[in-house]
Amino acid sequence: MNDHAVFQGLARALSTGSPPVAWPFAVWKNLFLDCPMAASAHVQQFVGRQMQEQIQLLNDLAKEQNPSAAVSREAAFLQQSALAWSGEMLEVAELVQQRLLSATQAEQPPFAMPVATPPFTRDA
Repeated sequence: MNDHAVFQGLARALSTGSPPVAWPFAVWKNLFLDCPMAASAHVQQFVGRQMQEQIQLLNDLAKEQNPSAAVSREAAFLQQSALAWSGEMLEVAELVQQRLLSATQAEQPPFAMPVATPPFTRDA
């Protein structure tokens, strides 16, 4: 067998237990299916929470007697919402990075808890 580094790398990449990145379908599935679905589900949950908060605020503002207080509460909500969106975009970027990098990692075996041994007893 050839001892060249390129051939050794190919042999490792195509051996059993190789990371899924060696197979094009795994990369394609992760890039075009899993990652966009996870990101869109995450954003949809965030948008749903933001809409619920906005509706609750509008319900509270309908009972507000002072118009300037209502405007200031809405402005505070919009500022909080803008900050929440920036945080959400960071979370989505982190999620995408995690999903894309997971395609290059080898499959990890499930963690098995060690079996507890009974305490030592002495027969008298």
